[in-house]
Amino acid sequence: MTRLANISILFSISAIAASCGTVMVYLFARPVGEAITVSFTVMCSMIFIHFMLIRSQEKSAVSEAVNRLEERIAVIDDDVGNLEGRLTGVEHDIPRRTREEIDPLFAEVEVIGSLVKQMAEAMADMETRIEDQGIAIEDQRTRQARLQPQPAQRLASPQALKEPSADLASQAAAAFATGAGQSMAAVHESFVETRAPDMKRPAAPRMNHPNAALAEEIRASIEAGRVDLYLQPIVTLPQRRVRYYEALTRLRKANGDTLEPIEFLQEADRTGQMPAIDNILLFRSLQILKRLATRNREAGLFCNLSPSTLMDENFFPGFLEFVRANDTYSELLIFEFSQADVAVMSAIEYESLAALAELGFRFSVDRITDLRMNFRALADRGFRFAKLHASRLLLHEDELSKSNIHPADFGSLLQRYGIELIVDHVESESAVLELLEMDIRCAQGFLFSPPRPVRADVLQGAPNPRPLKKEAC
Repeated sequence: MTRLANISILFSISAIAASCGTVMVYLFARPVGEAITVSFTVMCSMIFIHFMLIRSQEKSAVSEAVNRLEERIAVIDDDVGNLEGRLTGVEHDIPRRTREEIDPLFAEVEVIGSLVKQMAEAMADMETRIEDQGIAIEDQRTRQARLQPQPAQRLASPQALKEPSADLASQAAAAFATGAGQSMAAVHESFVETRAPDMKRPAAPRMNHPNAALAEEIRASIEAGRVDLYLQPIVTLPQRRVRYYEALTRLRKANGDTLEPIEFLQEADRTGQMPAIDNILLFRSLQILKRLATRNREAGLFCNLSPSTLMDENFFPGFLEFVRANDTYSELLIFEFSQADVAVMSAIEYESLAALAELGFRFSVDRITDLRMNFRALADRGFRFAKLHASRLLLHEDELSKSNIHPADFGSLLQRYGIELIVDHVESESAVLELLEMDIRCAQGFLFSPPRPVRADVLQGAPNPRPLKKEAC
């Protein structure tokens, strides 16, 4: 239809131009050449005017189509914004409601757990006291029975029993009083001599414990100052610039062999020696931070702590006083705990963490195996870092794949809560490429550097406190 209209318009233009030429020749008596020129000029002018009108109409149509498209896009943007708002509201409301319903139950469970723990300790103390008293009473009765006067010393003859006289009775009474006094004195003296060894009796089974030799080796290493400090860097990706260090402890035996943490941590915690090791680690970590500060380096330091340190009423107050005196390093010193330890923390440990958080110290959770943990609650308690094994993130192990979030999205989830994900045990370049695809910005592992011992000149002047003396169990 459009093509036919254009042909008709072109025919009309040609007819008008021919008419103009004819009029000039016959009416105005102008030369034929001039008439043809004028006719051709008129035709070209009308064609140009027609072309401009068509362009203007097409431009108007395109503008109207673009306006309608923009209106549609604006409507779609509004719908998408409303949908995002609803999803965000659901995402925040469901965890909040769940937390409001579960937190009171968790608080009650923690209180019940602490009460049960206190009751168990009280019962164990009571049983020990009853056992000690029973042993002492039994020994006393044995001594008294052994030192009782014989019948021959008290009875003169059978006839004396039948016909007792005043003299014999008085003599027997005097003899009995004298003998009884001597026997009671002997019993008392014997009880005093045998009482002290009875108090040491519980130490025997402790020495027979299967790991008694390891516990003694740990104690000797701590007292002799054979606690070595190792540092392993944590780098940024992809620049591989050192951003943090992790402080690791190693114990040296008397023969020079090294005890790895996997060998002594469990036994040191069982025997109550972890606060002493943490004490040395803290002092030396601060010494390293001071050394780094002199070089204008702001590298942070991860310092592993045991939950028993937070609960030790003899050690933690001094620990807290010391870090309060060095709170200028609170932004650089991060205290680290394993996920298993964090999962079983009670109200006592949380109070200790709150005291450290008030001073500005931050915390980290490592050895993560469960992605369904309430990381929002950890962020509220001052946890700002989380460490995940590279194999668990890249190989998608079964226990992680069963969680509510894909391991590749775990870092994004933590970022919402203000927690930075650090992938450790990175040992290959291919793993680094996969981490970069997942937008992971911090990594740790033997690919970048193994743990290296700190030189003696760096720790020169670092205090080596005596460990807390506790009875090994």
